Amino acid sequence: MKSSIWRARFLAMGLVILLLAPFAGKAFHIDDPLFLFTAEQIRQHPADFYGFEVNWYGVTMPMSQITKNPPLAAYFIALVQSCCGAGEFALHLAFMLPAMLFAAGIFELARRFCRRPLLAVALAMLSPAVLVSATSIMCDTFMAALWIWAVIFWLRGIEQNHGSSLVAGAGLAGLAALTKYFGICLVPLLAV
Repeated sequence: MKSSIWRARFLAMGLVILLLAPFAGKAFHIDDPLFLFTAEQIRQHPADFYGFEVNWYGVTMPMSQITKNPPLAAYFIALVQSCCGAGEFALHLAFMLPAMLFAAGIFELARRFCRRPLLAVALAMLSPAVLVSATSIMCDTFMAALWIWAVIFWLRGIEQNHGSSLVAGAGLAGLAALTKYFGICLVPLLAV
């Protein structure tokens, strides 16, 4: 039984790689440059992540007025750039990690609630919103992965009366909110 679960987990990861690898060389697009600009600022001034101006709407404005996301994904980009380079290939490969964590989280949640967790992973990964978001270096998939794992740890903590799992869930919820403001919606969800 245990080996079949691990085999299914690896299949879920393989699906992510199969779906996203063809996009590893994809040019940065949509709002990717905003995350890249912030990552560059972080590499130069780690504590002043939005302390620069950018011309995004045809006029120079402070970055804090343009971006609508907290900086955790940009810190991840800065880390990847520091050790692997700033090109599309390196960053898209690095952003497969949050996508794989997302798929693994879907698998773990689906194991609790249905009999076909791999089908749940496939449906989630093939949904247009996830597939498009996972091929970018923006924060959406990153936040979704943290969100799912926060729920998993929270449920484990409640069911097993395990304080460290509750703390891990709360910590992951906090990281989700630092990745995308929508992550704060986890607070009332976990309270329920």
